[in-house]
Amino acid sequence: MPKDNPYAARKDGGALPEIWSYGHRNSQGATLGPDGRLWMNEHGPQGGDEINRPEAGKNYGWPIITYGEQYGGGKIGEGLTRKEGMEQPLHYWTPSIATSGMTFLRSDKYGKAWQGSLFIGSLKFNYLARLELQGDKVVREEKLLADLKRRVRDVREGPDGLLYILTDESDGKLLRILPARQSS
Repeated sequence: MPKDNPYAARKDGGALPEIWSYGHRNSQGATLGPDGRLWMNEHGPQGGDEINRPEAGKNYGWPIITYGEQYGGGKIGEGLTRKEGMEQPLHYWTPSIATSGMTFLRSDKYGKAWQGSLFIGSLKFNYLARLELQGDKVVREEKLLADLKRRVRDVREGPDGLLYILTDESDGKLLRILPARQSS
């Protein structure tokens, strides 16, 4: 166990030493950002899917705060979306898109506009989300590949600098996303 885990040295039984951060609901995708820091997404219940950048010892709120609601309707707990001492997501979706795998695009194979974007699959709405970022803030979301009508289970940047998605139907496919042809 890494010695820098925030609870590694606790002997009072207040937390397990292997805990690094907490208050996560249902982690689906994780990737390292361009700066080497961890980014992850989580399924929320009927809304409240989140993107977080977990940090050591921090509480991300579940089930005390959430932007989701009970399946079938109704608030979760007290229905809070904020509480002191709990972190806000960097971005959330209501309704839920059923997030899946995620990756940052480092290559310039699709042009400079896409370089540095965060890509996340949507299982529920069958698309690939491209999130444009400024620092930790999502400033724009673009929905890609919805015409495929396939659940996007995972997305990765290949060694060739191209994006690959994995779909998860009974005839699931591994698909390479080719850049649009550039006109001269």
